[in-house]
Amino acid sequence: MAPKSKTAKSSSKKRNIDIGHKTQDDEDLLTSKSVNLPSSSAWSTRTLPLTHVLPLSTLCLKTFSVNLQKIHSSGNWQAQVEWLKLLPDSVIPRLFATLRQTCPSILSSNFITAYLLRGPSVTLTDDLPGVNKNTVAAIIRSGEHLKELVLRGLDKIPDENFASVIAQLPVLQVLVLSGCTKVGSKTVAAISQRCPNLTKLNLNYTSATPISLAPVLKLCAHLNTLKLAGISNWTEATIGKLWAALGDDTEGDTFYLPNLTNINLRQLSISDFDVNQVLTRCPNIQKLDLSFTPIHHPPLLLTPHPNLEKLSLTSTQISSADIISILTGLPNLKSLSAGAIGGGQGSSVAISNTSAMTLTDQTLREITDILVEYNQLESVSLVGNTKLGSVGRIDRAFEDFVKRVGRKCKHLNLAGISSLKSSDLSGLLIDDIELEPSKLQELVLNNTGVNDEVAPYISACPNLQTLELGSTKISEEGLFTIIDSCSQLSRLNLTSCRGVGVVDRRRFFEVWEER
Repeated sequence: MAPKSKTAKSSSKKRNIDIGHKTQDDEDLLTSKSVNLPSSSAWSTRTLPLTHVLPLSTLCLKTFSVNLQKIHSSGNWQAQVEWLKLLPDSVIPRLFATLRQTCPSILSSNFITAYLLRGPSVTLTDDLPGVNKNTVAAIIRSGEHLKELVLRGLDKIPDENFASVIAQLPVLQVLVLSGCTKVGSKTVAAISQRCPNLTKLNLNYTSATPISLAPVLKLCAHLNTLKLAGISNWTEATIGKLWAALGDDTEGDTFYLPNLTNINLRQLSISDFDVNQVLTRCPNIQKLDLSFTPIHHPPLLLTPHPNLEKLSLTSTQISSADIISILTGLPNLKSLSAGAIGGGQGSSVAISNTSAMTLTDQTLREITDILVEYNQLESVSLVGNTKLGSVGRIDRAFEDFVKRVGRKCKHLNLAGISSLKSSDLSGLLIDDIELEPSKLQELVLNNTGVNDEVAPYISACPNLQTLELGSTKISEEGLFTIIDSCSQLSRLNLTSCRGVGVVDRRRFFEVWEER
C-alpha cells in the first residue's frame, strides 16, 4: 500500500482523534496565559468558614479544578482523561461550572469540546477566552439530550452559526443568548421550527426582530420567561407588526399568553400602548421590567395586578401620582425598582439628568405607607432619586422609610442619593424588644453622604452579606466596627473611599484580621 502523503496523513489524523490518546492538540488543550481585565472597582472579599460539610463529589470537583493545570503537565494526563470519560453526563455541567469559576482563562476550545460539552446543560460565556465558533458548533453533540443552553456575550459569532446549532436541539427547554449581538432572524426562525418545549427564552442585547418572535410565541405554549432587553431595532413601527401578527383586539382574535409570567423589556423603545398590549395578552404576569423605557402613562398598569411580584420602573417618566396608584394594586409585591424616576432616559442606561428626577420626600412617605403593609417585600431600589432627602433636617422621610420598610427587606439600594445621611439609617437599630433584627443581606450606599456615624446602624444587621460604600466618607475605624458585628459579611465595595488607603481597599478583610 502506497504511503500517504504528508497532507493526507495530517487530514486523517484530524478526523480520527482518540480523546484518550495524547496528541499535539493535547499540548494546547490548556492555555497558559491568564486574562486579567483591568478594573477600577475596589471589591474586598473573604471566604467564610463552612457551616456544613460539603458532599464528597463537590470536594472532588473543586480539587480537580484547582489543580487542573498541574495535573495536565504532570505526565499522567492520559489516566486522568480516562477518568474524565467515565464521569456521568449529569456530573459534567457541575464540573464545567467549577472550572469556569476556578480557572476560566486556561480552558481552550479543544479542552472544552473534548470533555465538557455533554450532559443536560451547557454554558459558554465571553469570560472563557477559548470559546469560538468551533466550540459553539460542537454543542450539537448533545443535541438529543440538551435541555438547557446558555450562551452569553459571544458577540463575534454570526447569526447562521447559532441557527445551525439550535436547529439540532429539539428538546431544549431553556435558551439564553444574552449579549450574542449577531443573533437575528435566522436563529429565531430555528427556534420557532425546532424548539417547541421552551419555557425560558433570553434574547437580551441581540438583533432579534419583533415580527420574527411571533411564530415562537405561537409554537412555545409553555413559555413562561421572555427577556428582550436592549434590542436596538425595536421601534413603535416594528413592534406594531408583532401585535398585528398575534391578532388585533378589534378583530376579536387576540392571541393570549397565559403562561408567560416573566417579561423583561428593559431599554426597549416601547410605548404606553405596547405596555397595555403586554398586560392584556399576559394576564398572569408576575415579573415585569420596564426600566429605561420612554413610557409615561400606560392605563392598564394603573389597574390592580395581584399576581405581580416584581416591578422595575427605573428611569421612566412615570409620575409620582401614577407610582402611588400602581403600588396600591400590588399586594403580593416582592421586588420594586423605582430608581431615577422622571429621568426619562429612554433606551440609555446612563442616569445623568439629575434635575429631572421627580420622586420627592412627600411621595416617599406615601410609598412607605403602602409598602409597610406588604409582608412579602424583599427588595427595594431607589437609586439615583437625587431629590430625596434634600429638604428638612428633622422628621426625615428617609429615616421613616428605613425604619418601617427598609429594615424588613433583604436587598436595599439607596445609591446615588447624595442627600442621604448616616442618621437616615438609624431605623436599622432595634428600639423595641419585640422587633426582630434587620433582615438586610445586601445594602448599597454608593455615592451617598454617609460617614463613620453610620457604622452602629449597619452593625445592627446580623444577616448582612454584601455592603457597598463606594465614594462615601467611611473610614477604616467605621469599617472595623461593621465587620466586628456583621459575621456574615463577605463582599465589601470600597471604590473611591478616601478614608481607606488605596492599597487596602481590595484587601480590607485582611487589614481587619491584621489589626
